[in-house]
Amino acid sequence: MVSSVALITMALASSASALLPRGDIGTVCKAPQGSGVCGSTVKADCNGYYVPGYCPGDNTVQCCIQAKNQACSTPDGNGICGRTEKNDCNGFYTAGYCPGDKHFQCCVPSPDPPAEISEGDDSTEDEVSSTEAVVADLPKPLDIDLDATIAANSTIIGDDIEPEDETDPLVARAAKLTRGDLIVKAAEKWLGKKYVFGGGDCGGPTNGGFDCSGLVLHAVCKVTKVKLPHKAQSQYNLKKGKHVKLSQIRPGDALFWATGKKCGSKVHHVGIYVGKDKKGKRIVLHAPHTGTVVKKATVWTSELCGSAVRFW
Repeated sequence: MVSSVALITMALASSASALLPRGDIGTVCKAPQGSGVCGSTVKADCNGYYVPGYCPGDNTVQCCIQAKNQACSTPDGNGICGRTEKNDCNGFYTAGYCPGDKHFQCCVPSPDPPAEISEGDDSTEDEVSSTEAVVADLPKPLDIDLDATIAANSTIIGDDIEPEDETDPLVARAAKLTRGDLIVKAAEKWLGKKYVFGGGDCGGPTNGGFDCSGLVLHAVCKVTKVKLPHKAQSQYNLKKGKHVKLSQIRPGDALFWATGKKCGSKVHHVGIYVGKDKKGKRIVLHAPHTGTVVKKATVWTSELCGSAVRFW
């Protein structure tokens, strides 16, 4: 029979051993993907990806295969594989394009370099030192009741809104707008809303915010009732969209950016064209990347696709 003193001693020893470092952590391991070091998935301190089944102990200790700065390529652009737990991606993560566990994903950057677009083509023009420098000149938000305007013109078809009753001030004012203007208005409602990867649907922000394609999806759906796919590349390729030259873009059109300007397969960002500011610079309304908010900015031409897409 085990005495109470012995039981207490065993319990203390067990507690102490639980606090000591695992003897199997830090040992060399070898998996089909390559050699690595056994590490704790709880600490998530692996600069690469975990492979289970090649380290002693329970499943929280797995073989960490080093893969620092491993390049990856997704439909939304090129990036570097990284661990989502570290939350150090200056852009957004996409699963399925990096080896290993589900938390090792492709980090695709979403740059927001401020530069202006030239009139009629997509060549680079003068650089501006700060987007904020032109905030005072940005087009003012449309001062209309969006829901009431859409409801008053729920049966409209075509580019311009046709008034049903010109004696109604609201409808009369709506007659001067296009559905593109209303798309801009729908997006302007969310200025200042934070960027959230995968955020946004027809009803508004999801998980507390929007990503670039989610903002476009919401604004277009709000006005046209057409639900776009929640991916910038798919929106660009959608047959329902009408491609227009940059010299012919109108407010409400979607602007796209692609790696190497390979817009058929490498689109990584989308925004809504607002119009020109007081200085004649073209303005886009978009959700840039992690750590930013929905905002307006001067259109930059680096990787800008040669045509916009009109969904209205």
